[in-house]
Amino acid sequence: MAKETKAPMLKRTAPVLQVNSRTVRPMRDFFVDQLGFEVGTSVGRGPDFVTLDRDGQTIMLTCRSSFGFRQSGWAAYFWTDDVDALFEEIKSRGTKIKGGLVTKDYGYREFVANAPDGREIVFGEILTE
Repeated sequence: MAKETKAPMLKRTAPVLQVNSRTVRPMRDFFVDQLGFEVGTSVGRGPDFVTLDRDGQTIMLTCRSSFGFRQSGWAAYFWTDDVDALFEEIKSRGTKIKGGLVTKDYGYREFVANAPDGREIVFGEILTE
């Protein structure tokens, strides 16, 4: 009898946001002070690379001195188990919120936090029927 092999499962994802020497500190501080993340790793004097962690999730900032990157629209999406409570927490930190907390017709309730460089960090919860 052939041994059945199980395919490996992906457990997490970590968005990587490119930043530059002018935006790395404001972006790090935004995630820490306004979104409630903690610095996991910080490399270099700039810093050049940062990991930010919250509730088992990670986002990475990587610094490049010159490159082009998109500075608008969704940059990262985090699923949560209580979007209403998270919205209140993040709003209480003084975070700029785009449009408030919204129930979407595709079955999610979500909100968009505006990062200092113009990108959007989205938090959502799947609605159950």
